[in-house]
Amino acid sequence: MEPTNSSLPHNRSLAFFNELGDFSQRFDESIHLWSTALLNDDGIIHPIQPNSEITSAKIISKEDGIVVGKEIVDRICNFWAPDLNLKWNYVDGNKILSGSVLVEIDGDKNQLLKMERPILNILGRLSGIGTTANNWTNQSQIPIASTRKTTWGLLDKWAVHMGGALTHRLDRNDALMLKENDLAAQFSDFTSIERVKFALENINIKQVGAFVIIEVRNFEEAVMAAKTWEKLQNNKSLTIMLDNISVEDCDRIIISISDLNLTCKIYFEASGGISLENLKDWKDSLVDVISTSAIHRGTRPLDMSLLFEEV
Repeated sequence: MEPTNSSLPHNRSLAFFNELGDFSQRFDESIHLWSTALLNDDGIIHPIQPNSEITSAKIISKEDGIVVGKEIVDRICNFWAPDLNLKWNYVDGNKILSGSVLVEIDGDKNQLLKMERPILNILGRLSGIGTTANNWTNQSQIPIASTRKTTWGLLDKWAVHMGGALTHRLDRNDALMLKENDLAAQFSDFTSIERVKFALENINIKQVGAFVIIEVRNFEEAVMAAKTWEKLQNNKSLTIMLDNISVEDCDRIIISISDLNLTCKIYFEASGGISLENLKDWKDSLVDVISTSAIHRGTRPLDMSLLFEEV
């Protein structure tokens, strides 16, 4: 499932893949990191030995939603439980209904019993994120992006992408984000407006990553950011994050900056205090993207069960 607006710099989904279309080394390493931690915490520290007893099972969804986690589960089973054969009826990003059989599994009983909980944890959590992201995007005419407040790193971001939302930054080094707290700590002797100007003037444009984003709290800071970026005359776009600013004030800021007729490319991102309940208030807003942690942080897992076939 493709994000709503793939042209925004907040879409970093290409980083999940290499030039051959396989998962990138970066994503594979993240999968290995988080799955190993999950399995180790469950007492599994080596690939599980088979006991030669064969069994069959199936995983059934108890809710409608978006399934995410097939690719992750396949990879960890190939390493930790290679005697299991998984026959999937859905792929990541597919819509599922309550009662859908996601996957049929047969193979070594010992491996399946030990992998049951990790498999359900991964499928449940990532499908929950994918489903929530999909709910947000279906109710918004403005593209929705996740924040970097993740629990399982790139796995969370993968689920966001599969749900149709934008990944935003994949990690701290993926793009340069100048947050208000960072500016206050680094430039404590300056006013908030001076901090914005000085911070943008002193970045190394060659080391900013995929894009640059600066957090502002009011009209004056936003205008200063735009004017400063124009003077720098570089080819990169700037995202101005309008943090905890009302819909009306966001639009006023955007119109005022548009009236300056700047030649640099600027995107406007709204963040803070936006929920699924008040998302309708942003329907006609002029912002380019809305960012939130609500689509992935603390999201309830999609309910599903693994049922062994009776002999």
